Amino acid sequence: MEYTVNELHELFDTLDLIEELSQEYEYFDNNQLNHRADVLRFEFMDKNMKSQNSKMIYQYFIEHLDELKPYEKKKLQQVSDYFLKNKYSQKYFGETFNNLQNELKEKWSEYLTPKLFEFSFEKDLDNIRLFYSDYYSEKFHLHSPNYKEILTYLYGKDFVCSCCGQLNNYQKKIIQFYKNTILSKNIPTSAEVCDLMLTQQQASDFFNFFLNQVSDLAKTYTITAEFHQKAKVIKNNHKIYIYLSSYHSFSISLFEFLELFGEAYSKIFNKTDSSTSEENLNYKKQAFSYYAALLPIVSIDIAKIISDFFVNIGTPREVSNVIFKNFLAIRRNPVSLYNINMIQIFLIDLIAAELEEKWFDGEITSRELLIQWEELMDEYFVKVSFNKFEISIKIFHLLLEGLGFPLLRIGILLSLFEHGMLNEHYNHPLQSLLNHFRNHSLGQWIPDELFLTPHTVKEETVQYLLFHLSQLYHHVYS
Repeated sequence: MEYTVNELHELFDTLDLIEELSQEYEYFDNNQLNHRADVLRFEFMDKNMKSQNSKMIYQYFIEHLDELKPYEKKKLQQVSDYFLKNKYSQKYFGETFNNLQNELKEKWSEYLTPKLFEFSFEKDLDNIRLFYSDYYSEKFHLHSPNYKEILTYLYGKDFVCSCCGQLNNYQKKIIQFYKNTILSKNIPTSAEVCDLMLTQQQASDFFNFFLNQVSDLAKTYTITAEFHQKAKVIKNNHKIYIYLSSYHSFSISLFEFLELFGEAYSKIFNKTDSSTSEENLNYKKQAFSYYAALLPIVSIDIAKIISDFFVNIGTPREVSNVIFKNFLAIRRNPVSLYNINMIQIFLIDLIAAELEEKWFDGEITSRELLIQWEELMDEYFVKVSFNKFEISIKIFHLLLEGLGFPLLRIGILLSLFEHGMLNEHYNHPLQSLLNHFRNHSLGQWIPDELFLTPHTVKEETVQYLLFHLSQLYHHVYS
C-alpha cells in the first residue's frame, strides 16, 4: 500500500507542471508568438485530469486521505474543485469550466451587440446562478444555501457579519458623503485634471526603475513592466511580467502599475505558503493590489522617486499634488475599470454586493439585476455617463470572478482604517513597508498576516474612512 501511494504522489508534481506550463503558454500568447496557447493548455489539462485513469487515481486518494501530506491534501482539493466546476459547467453550459470562463469573458467584453444582449443576458446569468448554487452546495455539503451562508464558508462568519453589518449601518451616510462632499463641490473630472506630461516610453522607463529600486521585495524573482493590449500579471518560473493596458496618461498608468505590482508581489509571497486556502489566497491578492495602489496617497515617497527620476518635472510636493488630483478626480463613467478614486470604487462595490445577494437568493431576476444596477447608479452617482451595455459588462466581469468579491474588496478597504487614518500616527498595514523603504531594508519586510486574511472589521472603520477622504479633498481643493 505504501509503495502504491508513493508512486501516486507524482500526480501532485504533475499539477505543478500543469500550472507552470499554462503560464508559459499564456506568455507565448501575450507576446503574439505562433502558439495555440488556449488549445495547448486545455489539451494538457484534459490529458492529465479528465481521463478515466486520472479519475480512478483521484478516487483512490479520496479513500486514503490519512496517508497524504498536508500540501498534498491541498492539491487534492484543487483537483476536487476542478472536477466539480467542470461537472456543473458541463451541465448548464455544455463546456469545461476553463473554456466557459474564456468564452463568456470574450463574449461580454468584445462582441456585445443589442441583438446578442437581448438574446443572451438573462439566459447566461440564470445559468451562472444555477452553476454557483450547485457547485457551492456540493463543495460545502449544503442544502440550498443562501448568499451569506456561502460567503461565510468562504471567508468566515466574523468577516462577513462585520462587513455586512457596517454596510447596513452606514449605507445612507456613505451616499450622502459622496453627494455632499464631492458632487456638490465641483470636483473636476479626470479629463479636466492636468497630468504629468510624460510619454509612454518615459512611463515604462520609470516603472522599471521603480521595480529595480524595490528589487529586495522580489527576492529571487525578476519583475519587468511593459505596455500591452490588456493589463495582467504573468509568472513564468522566476520571472514576472507586468503587462499594462494601452497608454492614456501617466497617472492612470501609475495607479494601474502599482495595483499590478501588488498582485505580482502576492504571487511571490503566496508561493511560500502551501497551507493557505484558495479563498485566502484570493483575499491576499486583492489586498496586496489595493494596498499598493494607495501608496501615492499615503505618503510622498512615490512622488519623490518620480521627481528625482525626471529632471525639471517639479518638486516632490508639486508632483504629489498632481497625482492627488488625478486620484481624487471624478470619473465620467464610474463603471470603467481604470483609475477610479477610492469612494467611487467603494460605492460600486456597495451596489454590486447588495444586488449580488438579492440576485443569488432569488429576490430579483437576472433582468431586474440590470435594471436595479441602473437605478442605483442614478441614485449614487447622480448624472454620469454609462449605459446598460457598460453595466452588463461590469456585472459579468464581477460574477465570472466568483461570488463575494465586492464584499471582499469592501472588507479589505475597511481593514486599512482599523487603527485610524492612513498617516504616520496610526498603525496601518502600509506603515512598516514605508519604514523599511525609507531605511533601505525592504528585504527584511514581512507583511502583517492579520491584514492579509479575512477577519473581523472594527465598527468605527467606516467613520475613519469617510473622515480620511474628507481630509484628502480638503487638502487638495481647499
